[in-house]
Amino acid sequence: MPYRNVHLPEATSTTHLRAAAVDYGVIAKTMMEAIVKRCERDADYPFIDTKLDLITGRDFAPDDPIRGRGAIYGWIQGRGLEAVASHGGWWERRGESKDLVDRMRAVAADVLAQLRRMRANNEGRLSFFMTPSGEPFRLDDAERPVTFAVAEYAPYGFSDLFCAKGMFAAAQWLGDEAASAEALAYTHAVDDAIVKRTFRSDQISLDPKNRAEPRAGYHTHGAAMIQLGAWAMLTTAGEVDGVDGGLRLIDYELTHHANIDRRWTHLQEGDFWEAIDDEDRPYVEADGVILSDPGHSLEFVGLAMKFIGAAEPLANPAQLERLRAAKAHMITLLGRNFDNGYLPGPQGISKAFDLVSRRHLNTDMPWWNLPETIRAAAFCLSTAGDDGERALCLRVLCDCHNAFREFVRPDLHLMAYQTRDECGLPVAAIPATADADPGYHTGLSLLDAIDVIEKL
Repeated sequence: MPYRNVHLPEATSTTHLRAAAVDYGVIAKTMMEAIVKRCERDADYPFIDTKLDLITGRDFAPDDPIRGRGAIYGWIQGRGLEAVASHGGWWERRGESKDLVDRMRAVAADVLAQLRRMRANNEGRLSFFMTPSGEPFRLDDAERPVTFAVAEYAPYGFSDLFCAKGMFAAAQWLGDEAASAEALAYTHAVDDAIVKRTFRSDQISLDPKNRAEPRAGYHTHGAAMIQLGAWAMLTTAGEVDGVDGGLRLIDYELTHHANIDRRWTHLQEGDFWEAIDDEDRPYVEADGVILSDPGHSLEFVGLAMKFIGAAEPLANPAQLERLRAAKAHMITLLGRNFDNGYLPGPQGISKAFDLVSRRHLNTDMPWWNLPETIRAAAFCLSTAGDDGERALCLRVLCDCHNAFREFVRPDLHLMAYQTRDECGLPVAAIPATADADPGYHTGLSLLDAIDVIEKL
């Protein structure tokens, strides 16, 4: 079935949404076919390979220290492994794409085995940058790789978070009990670090406008937000403390990072900030800015709603009450943070917004926040209680859908430009990794949206 590039009109109906959902399925399958084919090119390179320049359409130079085959991103391997396993399981449940799914199983098994080996050689940790042999490295002042040894009891970081849940997804899908037990313990260790605030970002910023270095007294919500995806997965798999684990993180996010019931009167209802200080207040920069990444806020809504949907059938009455209380805030968070971040002219969601001055701080528009918001809006639409809420959710979903069409490249496996600027032009800014999305933000979000839309 071809990609039809469906446009959603202002008066969108369920029929329109279902047509869009067909396009989502085509995007997910076309991307995954391309990714699997790339992974099959070299049996001696057991990694998710998305080292593709999304502007030129050509592979990156093999010897490029940031973009080439010698730079293995822990984030991409974890995300890609989760995407391969989750796409494969989704198609299996529908009885579709058997030949592709069989090939995906081989890719997942190879990558899972390689990550287990690399982790075993690095004190149980994985890193943002690694060599193909598994050595972690950082960049010196000239952006040359410098390898280092992982210290015993090194803090867990985002590579561990992404890889733990990716390894669990793959091990469960492959029926590998030993790998599942290892990944489950890994996931719990990461979760414990998040709760105890010993978790540390391992991101090496590759964009001067998007600094990511840890700072004293600056506590971001990203790890708690992303870990909600792990708890949705673990809850679905029947993990005994799944409901409590996810609720703990939702309660933390809503209590510390969201303006609910106007408890911060100088901010707007539903505002969501990136970081808190040591006193659990919204972190105020030296110039008075309170930073919000609207995409992260909207990603939280989608992952929270996904977890809530997984948890509700298993919750006891007390848990169910907490889940329903959390759900009641999601449409407000969706509308406020979309309105904070959306740039209607070029069509996209900005990277950074100041909640004090109500102005955009970084008008680069990454691709990933659009499918994440499509997922969030679809989940919220399915629970909307009145016409006003339904109209809000539809507006957000339609605007994000139509904006995402401007990122998608029909001539390049239906992959999306990583970043467009405020003029709507593709730019070479790297949102986080130089590697292209391995189906994590795009495919996983769109598959969830399909599931919801088909039930409307």
